[in-house]
Amino acid sequence: MERLIREVDRDAYAALRHLPPDVAGAVVTPRRVVLFRGVCSADQLFYRVSDGWTRWSSDPRDLLDGPPRFAHETLWRACRGEDVFVFPGLDRLLPGQFAVADGRSAHTGTYDRITPLPMPRRTSLRAYADLAYHLLLEETRRYASAGRIGVLLSGGVDSAAVLAALTDHGADVIAYHMYTADPLADESPRARQVCKELSVPLVTVDPPGEDESYFPDGHDFPLPFNHVWFRRLDLTARRIAADGVRTVLSGLDGDIVFGPLRFGLYDVVVADVPWRERWAMANGLLSSRWELSRIARSVRRGYSLYEDPEATAETERAGDFLVPVPGAGPERYEPDSAAQEHTLNLTVWRPYGIHCAKPWGGRQLRRLAARLPNAYRVIPYGGRTIDKPVLRLAAARRRVPSCVWRHYGRDWLGSPDETWCLRHPDAVADLLGGPDARLTTLGVVDPQRLAAVLADPRALRRNAENLLCTAMVELFLRDLSHKTAPIPGT
Repeated sequence: MERLIREVDRDAYAALRHLPPDVAGAVVTPRRVVLFRGVCSADQLFYRVSDGWTRWSSDPRDLLDGPPRFAHETLWRACRGEDVFVFPGLDRLLPGQFAVADGRSAHTGTYDRITPLPMPRRTSLRAYADLAYHLLLEETRRYASAGRIGVLLSGGVDSAAVLAALTDHGADVIAYHMYTADPLADESPRARQVCKELSVPLVTVDPPGEDESYFPDGHDFPLPFNHVWFRRLDLTARRIAADGVRTVLSGLDGDIVFGPLRFGLYDVVVADVPWRERWAMANGLLSSRWELSRIARSVRRGYSLYEDPEATAETERAGDFLVPVPGAGPERYEPDSAAQEHTLNLTVWRPYGIHCAKPWGGRQLRRLAARLPNAYRVIPYGGRTIDKPVLRLAAARRRVPSCVWRHYGRDWLGSPDETWCLRHPDAVADLLGGPDARLTTLGVVDPQRLAAVLADPRALRRNAENLLCTAMVELFLRDLSHKTAPIPGT
């Protein structure tokens, strides 16, 4: 460590690459402060330089001098469930970046980046799948001898493959599944089948009761956790901690690393894949849900079927109760933001003494994904679009049951949230439309629109997810107002 400090003090920032890629921190010398964030790190560092001081923290509230003035559109996007950074006037590090600050100014640079893994031309999907699982085994090896390990098992292919890799190592592992009694969203049969096949004990964690609040009490929120599952995750963390488990692995990052980023006929035409597969993919596109006119437009490099305005409008979550923002574009995808994940680490996992790891986000797996053709991120076939085919095939060649890797889009995961909102519109109205509602005062939530949505069961079901996300943003603002309120007499 002393050698690292000396090299960093001599401006040799490349020395930071010797640190694990999933850590973030600071190197403090008499002349400067060097902040860094590993290229695979979910931990975020925020900083400010002013008046001869350099201040930094993983909690942005530590850097505030008073109540912040949030941008209206940023709060609006947060209420729509977008994973955005809301604090103005604060700088933050992206993965692989460093910042050098001396109290007067700061400059940033890149000390590490993900480079594509060298692969032979026209590598087959099967070869990618085999290598992905091999790299997953390498990524999970360090946990095999770390005592009892927990796995957050959803019933999907990402977490099932992580569990299979740990059992291949002979690890002492236990699976945790967030159960729901709603048959439209119940994934527990697949989770039980996975655990039966892998001979792993399964703990199902019951959700809050039907008449219990969806909203947490007494939590600090460094950033808005604008997601519907906070209470369920908190209950799961309590059970994990009660079982004495201190490390839990999840399938998180499987979607981000191996899922579709963009896709179109262009990606099929230029894909570095065997010719027979290109022909099959082109035929699959013609039988997909996309209209022929959109497929024809997607032959252009700059056009993606996933970014088409018409397609976006079809899948966009409703926010009929929000004040419209003229000129606001579609949802902004910020994979390096991870505000929700950062908030979850600070408010749920770490307070319970739990380290939550994401094997699919490891360096070598990210390098493999950087080499992966877009045509292997989603495959149109038989009228369906099969996402993450690499992970599905990797699971198929191991002991993951076919009911998992063949499963395709028949769950209605938002059904419990919609049902709760239908049963408890008054609770939503009290939080978002009451006299203390910050978002109403800030002009983000329209009281008249909100009342109309809550009075119409169809509109309430359509808006349920964003109503709950907006409620979490409201709780964040209330918590923040108490922490940044002026001290009487000052």
